[in-house]
Amino acid sequence: MKSLLLVLITIFLTSCGKVVPPGMTVMVVSTDGSTQIHTDGVYKAVGRDRAYFIDARLASFSEHLDILCADDVNMSVDIKWIGSFLVNKRTIPVIKTKVPAKKVDRDDISGFELSLKAFYKTAIADILRSTARSIISVYKTDNIRPNRAKIILEIKSAVLSKLSKLNYPVQTSDILISNLDYDKVITQQRQAIKKAELDDKLKAAEAKAKIAQYRRDAEIEIEKGKAAIIRAKAKAKVNKIISQSITKNILMIKQYEVMEAMASGPNNETIIMPYEAISNSFNGVLTGKLSNKR
Repeated sequence: MKSLLLVLITIFLTSCGKVVPPGMTVMVVSTDGSTQIHTDGVYKAVGRDRAYFIDARLASFSEHLDILCADDVNMSVDIKWIGSFLVNKRTIPVIKTKVPAKKVDRDDISGFELSLKAFYKTAIADILRSTARSIISVYKTDNIRPNRAKIILEIKSAVLSKLSKLNYPVQTSDILISNLDYDKVITQQRQAIKKAELDDKLKAAEAKAKIAQYRRDAEIEIEKGKAAIIRAKAKAKVNKIISQSITKNILMIKQYEVMEAMASGPNNETIIMPYEAISNSFNGVLTGKLSNKR
């Protein structure tokens, strides 16, 4: 019984009105100026009533800007506004007067369509562009990237404040800056400069490495020289010790041994000896030796 009653009520309402299209808010303005807002269910627009269809779904719109910064260099900026219509008693007067309305009669929409895209172009785009320019242009281009978060926050705050003061019938979900870069020509120039800087750094690093290698090679040669000097000094010391150990007596004995060998020959009767060999110290020894030989 209850199910049948609900079906009858639905049939009755449908026959006397229309269903609100999905994603739409319907604003019915009567001839006396009163307004009814329908976000779902069934609405009625009879006689001279006007039905306004507002797309309440979230939408996004982007602006590409070339902003001249404080250092007279253009910065390429993409800024995006994300939001939707806000329909309530407070915003109805603004909607009636400021939102462009286009008469439509298609499918389930018969009346006037209020386009968020059209309202954005006529009312919001200029605010977004002018706000972004005024905030970004005071920076030098090299300071924009480090201050990206601060810049976005300033733009958001300023845009929201202006939209609120103007009582615009929109709600902002977010404002994004998706690109902050130099224009194409400047980017190419900066890339060339960066490449040249990197090449210079590479050459400097290579030169530094070569200098370090030369220093190492020099140090090796110095150490080799030091080692050679040490060896030469050691050898000289040994030679000195040897030379000091060969006394005058030893030399005299060696002379005697040589002369003795010479005197032992069959044809040698006269032997001439160095003076040192016939000195008083060895005269007796030599005389005895020679006597024995005879």
